[in-house]
Amino acid sequence: MLTAMTEINRSLFEDLDVDDLIHLPEGLRYELHSGNLVIMTPSTFWHKDISGRLYYMLRVAGLRVFQDPGVRGVRPRDCRLPDVGVVTHLPAGATDYSNLEPSFYSLVVEVVSRNSPNGEYTDKKLWYAVHRIPEYWIADETPDRSDDDAVVTIFRLNECRDKPGYTKVRSLLLSELELEYQR
Repeated sequence: MLTAMTEINRSLFEDLDVDDLIHLPEGLRYELHSGNLVIMTPSTFWHKDISGRLYYMLRVAGLRVFQDPGVRGVRPRDCRLPDVGVVTHLPAGATDYSNLEPSFYSLVVEVVSRNSPNGEYTDKKLWYAVHRIPEYWIADETPDRSDDDAVVTIFRLNECRDKPGYTKVRSLLLSELELEYQR
């Protein structure tokens, strides 16, 4: 069965900056990479489950945590959408914001999707480091591809001003990390 596709005006996608993202069609997740629009593929239910567990764990720990928060780059044509983000505080008038500057974040988490890896170990890791987000976590499948768990790798920003980057602190199962956060 063929379905009619809604035609989208191409001019909607030219010369975009971060503020334009809220005017794009709903139902999709968008990032801007140096002005290039990136439409994120739908996530799997494993991805949704792991993201939800991380969100809940951090929320119960008393942190101000959000799913799919926008991280505004230093240039107006740059924005990333991590799966989970912890902010130190919200700006006044938070109802008007869909993206925050990196300085508001203490932690961002990316969950790797098997069908559409998006540079969590490379491009995104470097982008978050350049924008000085203190901690970056990557949740990835376990070696046995368990439906119930993930390997979480924790990185901390090294303070080298010349070449920012992250240092790996440790890797552990999400189920183990959840137990640590319950203590």
